[in-house]
Amino acid sequence: MTDLLDRHCPLITVRHRAKLLTPWFNFDCHQARKTGSAERRYWITRTEDDKRSWAAELKTRHLLYQHKCDNFWRLEIEACNGNERKLWKTHRCLLGESCSVESSALSADDFASFFEDKVDAVRTSTASMPLYDVPCRPIESTLDEWSAVTTDEVERLMNASLNKTSQLDLAPTWLVKDMRGLLASFLTLLFNRSLSTRCFPSEFKQAIVRQLLKKSGLDADDPKNYRPISTLLFLSKLLERIVQMQLQTYLNNNDLMPTQQSAYLQHHSTETAVTNVYNDLLLAADSGLVSALCLLDLMAAFDTVDHDLLLLRLEWQFGLRGVPLLWFASYLRCRSYRVWHAGCTSRTVWVACSVPQG
Repeated sequence: MTDLLDRHCPLITVRHRAKLLTPWFNFDCHQARKTGSAERRYWITRTEDDKRSWAAELKTRHLLYQHKCDNFWRLEIEACNGNERKLWKTHRCLLGESCSVESSALSADDFASFFEDKVDAVRTSTASMPLYDVPCRPIESTLDEWSAVTTDEVERLMNASLNKTSQLDLAPTWLVKDMRGLLASFLTLLFNRSLSTRCFPSEFKQAIVRQLLKKSGLDADDPKNYRPISTLLFLSKLLERIVQMQLQTYLNNNDLMPTQQSAYLQHHSTETAVTNVYNDLLLAADSGLVSALCLLDLMAAFDTVDHDLLLLRLEWQFGLRGVPLLWFASYLRCRSYRVWHAGCTSRTVWVACSVPQG
């Protein structure tokens, strides 16, 4: 039987093009699609009147589809309500973009070696540059200690967190959030202990690194086409959020944040940056000036930050002293990550950073 099937119905390889999802296609659209009486009547009679009726039915159906599609995406955009991450995610869905990881012959070790070699190559290329001389900024007020966090604050932050779960989490995030009434007091003790002893827990320094294809259609067997995404423990991100809020409050109260920074600030994003640049170009054009725009794309910018230099800047330019500065030193040192790949989950590796530079 197998020989007969191979002879008369041999196996062939076909390329299947995935169709875009239509989340707006609801029951009304399904019912409109089923009504094909005008089309059936035309193929029986072949008269011009029935043909026009069929064309009118198709036009009505297409208008319904367009109306449903427009209303769906309009409501989705309005539901973002200023959440830029959700807005861009909706925008990518609207355009049908996909950056999912495709199957490849690369292993977890291949990705780990590539990411490490990439950072080492950037550091080697800049090794001959002179060291940056960090200037000391006169600051009236300094940050010498963290404020103790309360149980209500921890519970509120847990409730506002996203339901993202890492492979390192012992329990799913949604379950931890549901039990926040019982866990908040214990987590408050843990977080305050970390803030007072200037020690970031070593278990919180672990991360899972996943690979995300930068753009659909790229070669899945070339590691440079992937972007590493780190996923952390939920409690680690919660403690980071507490420190970030206190640090942000201190920087804002002392006017230490750059006024033109358009990232990692509330109500600041790429949209505000583009609007500012566009406004400057228009003002220059109205004044009869010629404008030149230079855009820089730094390779592995966050992966090659010198930790000692970062700590010096926090101390001399932003006024961190004592416990907060030592807490950041503990946060930066001796971190480790595990490279995860869907095609070879058993070949994950741990790499520990025992030097100050990360």
